[in-house]
Amino acid sequence: MALSRSKICWLVAILIKKLPALPLKSFTASIMWDRFGISVSGICAIHCLLFPILISTLPLWSLASVIHEWAHPLFILLLAPAVFFASRRSHFDKTITLILVSGFLFVLAGWGLGHFWLGHLFEISMTLFGSGMLIAGHWFNYRHHRTCRNHNHNHHPTPH
Repeated sequence: MALSRSKICWLVAILIKKLPALPLKSFTASIMWDRFGISVSGICAIHCLLFPILISTLPLWSLASVIHEWAHPLFILLLAPAVFFASRRSHFDKTITLILVSGFLFVLAGWGLGHFWLGHLFEISMTLFGSGMLIAGHWFNYRHHRTCRNHNHNHHPTPH
């Protein structure tokens, strides 16, 4: 029984709604979103670099095209909440938010425009550039959380 993309997206949305809310004043929650964003962006970049090589070495592997079809929507579903929550926990710092949102839009444009209209080279270059921006944005956000001295910001731990 094969699931359609809409059913899988619906299931993912239900699972996300079931996750417990993160506490507002949690240093670990802020760091978690940045590490998650760096990890997913890095995996996305590695996928873009290594998947064509893997495909060329396994020409008879029929499942590869199906995996490639699902990889980009899955990465976008994983990146969207990481970008949102990392931006929110940085108090929408203009520079950090601009880098994160721009990186996400480059990944989205690389997949959407490159996959459907402009070709594989455009898709790879835009996705890699966007992944690099996402990694940089999450790294700057991580550094911001480590050096911020404003105790009104919600990425500081609450005193016991």
